[in-house]
Amino acid sequence: MKKIFLSLILLATCMFADKITIFAASDLKFALDEIKTEFLKQNTKDEIEMIYGSSGKGMHQIENGAPYSLFFSANMEFVEKMFKHGDVTTKPKPYALGRVVIWSKHKNFDATKGFDNLKAPWVQKIAIANPTHAPYGEKAKQAMESMGIYESLKSKFIFGENISQTAGFVASEAADIGIIALSLALAPTIANTEHNKYYLIENKLHKPLEQGYGITKHGSNSSLTKKFYDFMETKTANDVMKKYGFVID
Repeated sequence: MKKIFLSLILLATCMFADKITIFAASDLKFALDEIKTEFLKQNTKDEIEMIYGSSGKGMHQIENGAPYSLFFSANMEFVEKMFKHGDVTTKPKPYALGRVVIWSKHKNFDATKGFDNLKAPWVQKIAIANPTHAPYGEKAKQAMESMGIYESLKSKFIFGENISQTAGFVASEAADIGIIALSLALAPTIANTEHNKYYLIENKLHKPLEQGYGITKHGSNSSLTKKFYDFMETKTANDVMKKYGFVID
């Protein structure tokens, strides 16, 4: 009888537990991991797996049937496109505006010199995210075009598949300097080191980096998906986002 009782308890626990997988843009790596931790403190039986990458590639994976329940994109237009095609079932909702910075570990990097750093003699390789599918790469390109330096620097570019890999190129010194997300420049792995200086690029130099999210067709019947979706609008989640430099309306 005792074994039966324990089995029933285990069965009931499993019945009320849930697990989902979320795809998110790489700039959210540290912020969303922290938000997930706070969320699971209130939902201890549930599990959330996070997959990070470029927004464009995440969009294509979901369009091709990847079992992601929520999609967080660094480009709101991707979420709007998916909503139009039925791959996202909730009306696209903004979660923040992203900021872009110039960052380097090189001893000659001077944050006060801004874009002039990119043209300095010590710079041989410049890391940016691939502008064709990574929103931060697109904004980096727009900013350099606004400054009239994009074409002259093209031969020095090395492209990251996403903004996290781009930051990794700079962190490992595979690139001398890079244009990355402010949220990654504020991440503990960078902010808590001596190489935590960066130049914040003015918003007026590129189109707004409006970021959005939505519940996918795969996650439309999941109560856990809806709970996490709603949790993103709480003060707890907003405070974490602000901590990593995201602009909350």
